[in-house]
Amino acid sequence: MNMQGLHYDLDSLFPSEPDFYEEEELCLKDYEYMKRMYPKEVRLIASVLEEYLDRFEYEGSPMYAQYPDAVTIYRIASEIYRKLSLEGSEKELMQLKNMIQIMVCQEMYVRRRRHDRFCRKFNTGCNTFQSMR
Repeated sequence: MNMQGLHYDLDSLFPSEPDFYEEEELCLKDYEYMKRMYPKEVRLIASVLEEYLDRFEYEGSPMYAQYPDAVTIYRIASEIYRKLSLEGSEKELMQLKNMIQIMVCQEMYVRRRRHDRFCRKFNTGCNTFQSMR
């Protein structure tokens, strides 16, 4: 029996979904590109913030709580603010502290989405905020 003439189009039988790692890499590159457009001082704050939040990348972290509380976000922003030891008028420093708090929320959002996509993609049963949907 000659099987040479028998061809199956496996791509049509099993349509492929976008590769998780490629999609994640594209999103990350876009996010990093946009952050490079931050003013120099804000890029410094962002790097300190990212390094600080890296310590919260574990299962059960308050960052992955279904509803992160405002006290945790405020505490993280305050600790980053203290690490930077910035100078300026009281009004400028308060605005800066508010901006840091916004940056904490935004960075946590990005990390929570990435974590959620990973959990859904690999069905790892991560104990996260998936029930919010």
